[in-house]
Amino acid sequence: MSKSRYTLNFEGNYGYVEFDDETKNIEIKLGGDGAAAAKARVRTFLTQPQTMDIPGKKGLQEFETKTLLATDDAETFRIVLTRLWVNTNVLVEWSMPPGGVDNL
Repeated sequence: MSKSRYTLNFEGNYGYVEFDDETKNIEIKLGGDGAAAAKARVRTFLTQPQTMDIPGKKGLQEFETKTLLATDDAETFRIVLTRLWVNTNVLVEWSMPPGGVDNL
């Protein structure tokens, strides 16, 4: 079983989003004021098909328009997460391991 977990930041409140590649389940943990609405936005975004331009076979020299569903696999989940903040106002803290803020 493979799980991918990434730190989320919503208005200075940290949590995480986790994707289970085996069950295709997405778990979202966020706290603070407005967290319930933020979690709902994140869940909606990650469970609906997203059409986006992504690098093609030539890398950044050529982009392709594709429709992706985050729950397909771990790689697609990561790609869709790159558009999370623009669409939900919830930031992915790529360089912070989940739970890292607990040790500050």
